[in-house]
Amino acid sequence: MRIVIAALGLLLALAAPAFAANYTTPRELLESIYQSYATDTFPQDSEEIYSSHLKGLFAADRERTPEGEIGALDFDPFVNGQDYDLADLVIDEPVVSGETATSTVRFVNLGEKNVLDISMVREADGWKIDNVESVEGEVQWKLTEILGEIPAVAQ
Repeated sequence: MRIVIAALGLLLALAAPAFAANYTTPRELLESIYQSYATDTFPQDSEEIYSSHLKGLFAADRERTPEGEIGALDFDPFVNGQDYDLADLVIDEPVVSGETATSTVRFVNLGEKNVLDISMVREADGWKIDNVESVEGEVQWKLTEILGEIPAVAQ
């Protein structure tokens, strides 16, 4: 049981690196997230980088997950895996449209090429992650769908 709880704590720390700063640009937010992987320094607060919308999805997932279980997200969305050894990181210049922004992040993790589209939103305290989507490779996914949000088209 202790191993499961320790593993859950580690997974949450890796899946949700958090930062105390208020990010004034989407690029600043993304660079800060990926800097954590380069330095292996992950702050305690795991949700400060997420939008209110995404925080709500994480909360709903925790609510419906039985005690001692991991929940819907069992990997770190920012590295598309449970483990990481990142190389060749490229963060495309974010495209900003009003209060939203998107950027493509490319990297190699443990020998596998990855391409993520990351959506951000500007909230009162700065830019926040609103979704992460794996757009290339064998398995494609959207963080919001993993956490249980039904796409608007399907509703």
